[in-house]
Amino acid sequence: MEAEALGIRETLSWLKGLQFPCIILETDCLRVFQALVEQFSGPNGFGLIIDECRALPMSIREVQFSPQTESLSCITDKNSLLHCNKKMKREIVSEDYTCVHDRLSELSDDVLVNVLSCLTIQDAARTSILSSRWRYLWKWFTGCLNFHNSLTTAAHKFELRDDKVFDVERRKFVSWVNQVLRSLQSRTMEELRIRFDVTSDDDIHNWIKFAVEKKVRRLELNFRRFLAGRWEVGQYNFPPHFVSYSSFSSLTELSLINVAITGDILAHLLSYCPLLEVLSVIQSVCLKHLKVSGSLLKLKYLKLGYMEHLEIDAPNLISFEFNGPAKPICLGEVCLAEVSFGGSFSNYIMKNLCWLSSFLVRLHTLKLNLASPVIPAVAVYYNLPELYNLKHLEMEIDLLDDDHLLPCASFLNAATSLYKFTLKLYDVKPFAEWVQTIKDHVYSSLSELISIRELEVVGLEGCGADTDFVICLIENAELLEKIIIDPCKTRILGTPYESSYRECAEYQSNRRQAIQLAARLPLWEFVIL
Repeated sequence: MEAEALGIRETLSWLKGLQFPCIILETDCLRVFQALVEQFSGPNGFGLIIDECRALPMSIREVQFSPQTESLSCITDKNSLLHCNKKMKREIVSEDYTCVHDRLSELSDDVLVNVLSCLTIQDAARTSILSSRWRYLWKWFTGCLNFHNSLTTAAHKFELRDDKVFDVERRKFVSWVNQVLRSLQSRTMEELRIRFDVTSDDDIHNWIKFAVEKKVRRLELNFRRFLAGRWEVGQYNFPPHFVSYSSFSSLTELSLINVAITGDILAHLLSYCPLLEVLSVIQSVCLKHLKVSGSLLKLKYLKLGYMEHLEIDAPNLISFEFNGPAKPICLGEVCLAEVSFGGSFSNYIMKNLCWLSSFLVRLHTLKLNLASPVIPAVAVYYNLPELYNLKHLEMEIDLLDDDHLLPCASFLNAATSLYKFTLKLYDVKPFAEWVQTIKDHVYSSLSELISIRELEVVGLEGCGADTDFVICLIENAELLEKIIIDPCKTRILGTPYESSYRECAEYQSNRRQAIQLAARLPLWEFVIL
C-alpha cells in the first residue's frame, strides 16, 4: 500500500513539469484511493505520503484520482476528452466529452525510447514506475547524460573543506555514475558530461571506454578541483591507446578540464575526429605545445588554456578563446568572427594593436580580459583602426583608477557599428581625490557612441568611478535601449558560491546602488539582476 502511494507521488512529481491540461491517475489499490479522496491524514509514513500526493495536484490544472485499472493515466483536453476537476470527483460535463485510453502507451517501444531520450536521465528513469511496460524502457536511453553532484552548486552550505568529508561525497558521485552507466543498454549515446572533483583513474578510464563503445557525439570530462589551489594535483592522464580512428570518429564536441593530455596525443586525436566542431582543453599541466591543422578539419570553436607554443591552421574556425602567455601565436588560414583573450596574452594584444589591425577589423565579437593589465606610467590613448564589423564588445577590467578605463574608451570609439557592450568589473576601488573621473579624462571622449543598443555591467558597486563611467556611456549612447546591471562580483559569477553571495549583505548593498542609479536615469530601461 505504501509502495503504491510512493508510486503515485513520483508520477505526480514527474507530470508536474509536463504541463498537461488534465490528468486522470488510476490506481488498483482501493485503500490508497480512499485515503486520497476522503482526506485521510496520519502521523505515520503512509499519511505523510498521502498528504504530499494531495498537495502536488494543486500545481497542476486538473487532476482526478480513479480506482479504475484500465490504465495508469489518461490525458485529456478541452475538445475531446473527459473533464476532470480538482475536487477529485468524476463527472461528465457535456455529451461531447468522451473517455479515451492511454494512447501514449500504445506507441511502439522505439518511439517511446525516442521520447524518453528527450528527457534528462533522471526523469527518464522515473517513468519505470508507470507500469510493467515502462519498467525497463529507460535503460535504452540514447539522449544526454549529464552528471554533476548537486553539492558542487551549494558547497558553501556544507563547508566540505575536510578531505574525509569530501571523499565521502566523491565516492557517492562515482557510485551513482557507475550504476547508471552499467544499467544502460543502448548502442549509441548523444552526450556524456561528467562534472565533479574525481580522482579515481580506473573509474574515469571506464567512463571513457563507455563513451567510445556508445559512440558518444559530445563528451565533457570536467574534473576541476573543488578545493582552491589544488587544481593541478593528481590530474587524470588521458590514455593514448584510445586515440584511434575507431575510438572517437563520432565526436562532434570534446571538452577536457583538469585532464592531463600532451600536445602530441591531442593533435593525433584531432586527426581521427573528422566530425569534431568544438574543442575545449583548459587546466592541463601537460599541454605545452599544440599544432591544430588539417584541410579536412571541421573545427569551428576552439578554447585553450595556457601553453608555450600554439599554431592554428583551421580554415573552418570561427571562434577562438585563449588564455596564454604574452607570446605571439601562429594563425594561418583562419576566418575568425569571435575571439576571447585573457591572461598575459591580452597584454600582448594591447601592445601590438597596430600589427593586429587586419585581424581585428574582421571580428564580430571581441572579448578581452584586462583584469591584470600592464598600464603605462603615463596614460596613453590606444590607436585602433575602425572596427566596422564589431557587434559585441566585452571587456573585463580592474577599476583601480581611471587609466584602466582607457582601453574601453579606445575600443568603444573605434567600434562604429557596435550593438552590445559588456563591462565586467573586478577590483573596484574608490579613486584618490587627485585622480580625475573618467568623465573629465582628456583621453576618453565618448561622444560617438551612435550605435550601441544594449549595455551590460557586471560587478557594479556604486563606488563613484564605476557609476560615473556607466552614466557617461548612457548619456553618449543615442540609441541605447536596454541596460542590464548585475551587482554580483565578476570573480564569483558562475561559481558554486554565486547563490550564497546573492543572499549576502554586500550584494544587497550593491543592488541598492544599482536601483538608485536607475532612478537617476528614468528615461532608460534598466534590468537589475
